[in-house]
Amino acid sequence: MINRNSISENIILPLSDIITGYSIYRKLHFLNTSQYWSREQVDNYQNEKLRNLIQHACQNVPFYRELFFDLRIKPEDIQTKTDLKKLPIITKEELKRNKEKHLAVNLRKKDLILKSSSGSTGEPFQFYSTKHAESFIKAVVLRARYWMGYKLGDRYVKLSMNPRSSLIKKIQDKANNSLYLSSNQLTQKSFRKIANYLTEFDPVFICGYPVPLLFLSEQIYKSNSKYFGKSLVSINTSGSTLNEEVRKKIENIFGIKIFDSYSCEGGTTFDQCETVTNYHPAEEYAISEFITDKYTLSDAESSVRHITTDLHNYASPFIRYDTQDYLVPGEQKPCSCGRQFLNIKKIKGRDSDILVTPSGKYLIVENFVAYFEWISEVDQIQIVQEELDKIVINLVVNKAFNRVIKSKILSDWIDYIGKDVKVNIEVLDEIKLTPTGKRRTVIRNPKISLNG
Repeated sequence: MINRNSISENIILPLSDIITGYSIYRKLHFLNTSQYWSREQVDNYQNEKLRNLIQHACQNVPFYRELFFDLRIKPEDIQTKTDLKKLPIITKEELKRNKEKHLAVNLRKKDLILKSSSGSTGEPFQFYSTKHAESFIKAVVLRARYWMGYKLGDRYVKLSMNPRSSLIKKIQDKANNSLYLSSNQLTQKSFRKIANYLTEFDPVFICGYPVPLLFLSEQIYKSNSKYFGKSLVSINTSGSTLNEEVRKKIENIFGIKIFDSYSCEGGTTFDQCETVTNYHPAEEYAISEFITDKYTLSDAESSVRHITTDLHNYASPFIRYDTQDYLVPGEQKPCSCGRQFLNIKKIKGRDSDILVTPSGKYLIVENFVAYFEWISEVDQIQIVQEELDKIVINLVVNKAFNRVIKSKILSDWIDYIGKDVKVNIEVLDEIKLTPTGKRRTVIRNPKISLNG
């Protein structure tokens, strides 16, 4: 007898690929095999993909063609991962300044997919990808969820910051046995509704940002003492840093383990395997380098800065891209899960905070980055709450910004945050970095208590 999981993976997924033009099914099967490659096989695969990428970038991407010319380096000089050190580290600012030059000239416009990073560092960033690259990374996410106990066809809940608007996405949700819940309003009322939906749907798997999941678990605790769904196997957190205190609180309420994930533009995902001890990057998708800097050398946890090379996005290639994220390496020996991928012990990046209004509404970094993600007139954002009833939205803008856009932004946030808070917008020349080299996007005065 064919079960729901087999139908979803071997019938619904291939049909979805045919309809959408993706190739997730094929890549998932490849990844389910490659995850048990030897270390030598992983390295050989990366080196081959790297040579192909370098050839393509030099021939078809003006930014890299000019870079190699200026450095007097030929594509043939980059044969293996160790040769990447011959190239400079590329920053987000450089790619934004060279937006037109960063796009491959040999690809048709209709074959490109416009992407936008989450902007968790306060710097929204738009670039292009391809269906091949997107298929690969979606398959990577699916494989990681298999590590966590989920299988295609299982009932799962996606707890997001944005409402589901696309008809195709809604159809896919139905076909994939998924319930999509929006948590863009962090209020007791909205989380009571979400808790009721969860109990009724009884998911096998839940994924979402750590902070909304924390508030959800607290609401469940207040209402029922514990979560009483019968089928839940695991929870997957992503999008912002999961600290141990939050992890323990959520795990205690739901009674299951959390598996955390980390990702960035221009790179692959890092996911916790069955051991829930190590994060493993999907090394078939990208090369991850780890370097030291002034901050890492002074860090008691011996963190490293993450530099990535995307092996599959030929539209807007990322070669030695500075993610601005800090990770703590794990043991150098192979993980007990049996995979030969790199081990990462802890994700340190993405320092953010939570704001609270006099009426008890909570605001997190995802609220703001979801709004500003597509406002191209704004280059950087930072939200500061020095007093309970005062919030300042700091913006670094470009030439396209004007009074009408400023007025619209201010009006939207006054409506969203509420009349009990005075909201101001300040246009700055610069938003200062933290000691780790990142811009804190959301800052709350520690004297303001979240508990009232």
